[in-house]
Amino acid sequence: MRITLISPSHYLADGKLLRTTRYWTSGLTLATLKALTPLRHQVRLVDELFADVDLDDDCDVVGIGAMGPQIKRAYELADHFRSRGKKVVLGGPWVTLTPDRSLQHADAVVSGEAENVWTDVLDDLEAGRSKGLYRSGWVDMDRIPHIDYRDLPLLKWDAFRTSRMYRMYFHWPITFSRGCPHPCSFCAVQTFYERTYRTRSVAAVLEDVRTIKSYGGRKILFLDDNPIGHPERAKELFAALIPEKIKWASQSTINIARDPELLDLAARSGCVSLSIGLETTEETNLRQLKKRFNRPFLFADDLAKIRAKGIQVIALMMVGLDHDDMSSFDKTLRFLTETKCSLVKLFTPCPYPGTTFYDEMKAEGRIRDDDWGNYTYGAALLDPIKMSVEEMMQGFQATYKQVYSLSGIAKRMFPPPKGNYLETLGYLVANLKTHQYLHKHPEAWGTIS
Repeated sequence: MRITLISPSHYLADGKLLRTTRYWTSGLTLATLKALTPLRHQVRLVDELFADVDLDDDCDVVGIGAMGPQIKRAYELADHFRSRGKKVVLGGPWVTLTPDRSLQHADAVVSGEAENVWTDVLDDLEAGRSKGLYRSGWVDMDRIPHIDYRDLPLLKWDAFRTSRMYRMYFHWPITFSRGCPHPCSFCAVQTFYERTYRTRSVAAVLEDVRTIKSYGGRKILFLDDNPIGHPERAKELFAALIPEKIKWASQSTINIARDPELLDLAARSGCVSLSIGLETTEETNLRQLKKRFNRPFLFADDLAKIRAKGIQVIALMMVGLDHDDMSSFDKTLRFLTETKCSLVKLFTPCPYPGTTFYDEMKAEGRIRDDDWGNYTYGAALLDPIKMSVEEMMQGFQATYKQVYSLSGIAKRMFPPPKGNYLETLGYLVANLKTHQYLHKHPEAWGTIS
């Protein structure tokens, strides 16, 4: 069969699809599915951030994965190809959380991790049948195939070979773990994985690292939602990475700051940047969101410890939560400035279907928008309690504007963390580009995350 695998884009507020000519990393899903596909099939990969989807594609099967606001475009593409008689498979986190709804747009839906069922789906479709819903258990992490990194859909090979700047810019994706053990009620990750947590062997990760190095790559992004979910396994990995002389970034919980050995090994292994879900400086909000291990009275000390190791911090913060009022915006801005967060990503509360947070907001009648295509980082999806919707969105935009004003950038970025000064320069450039972009595109305040 001829198979086309698509990662769809999503719509911006003006109705246009988000497109770009350069992206700083790439997902692994499409390349992994290709690696799993029997060789008798022909496979083509399309990431809509870069490439147009051929709506007249003469393939036999179209596979589409979706998360977040991609789901609207995924359904549109699925309906289009089915109308042309093509078999469509849908998968991904959002599809897993809404399998019945998704099956209305597909011949087959994969709920869970595709590695265990992908060949079964293809065999059935090739034979002219389908079970409809294919539920998959959790895969043994060391049975995930090593991909051909030349298949990364968002890697510009010519630029990587010829441009030193691009080699500094592009981060090669790797996975060490899947899932997260924490119970945060708003998080689709812990809902999708049912709070399970698994890691690959250190040997498997090192094999990927060395493959990337053979191509000339030295900057790596761990796509994990929480690579330190099992601290002892993370320590084993970080220790093994020290001789590899790479630089890496990832997400992490703030707990990394509270384990001196773990933090030291992360820094020595090449960690230069961590995206940390701080969420809010209001402890009552964190209790409501079931993220009690975040302790705001420790944040300043925690972040100082991370910066002291030369690691840049990207702060992820939500505004408009139930215990926020209009004074919360200034408080958040002061906190981000005083703790010297290198980059900032603000979010309005988003009730992802399938999460406990969604169920709570639905029961209270506070969900304002049922169009999943609008479930972006900066949409008014809920009725706040201590402010109006208009006040929430005005505060959201004003905070972003001040964070990325020239004075706001200077206050956050200087003095920089000790060491890794080249990384500091890179983050300064990223701040200035964000400043420039947001002033050219005022409607984009909620899309930069």
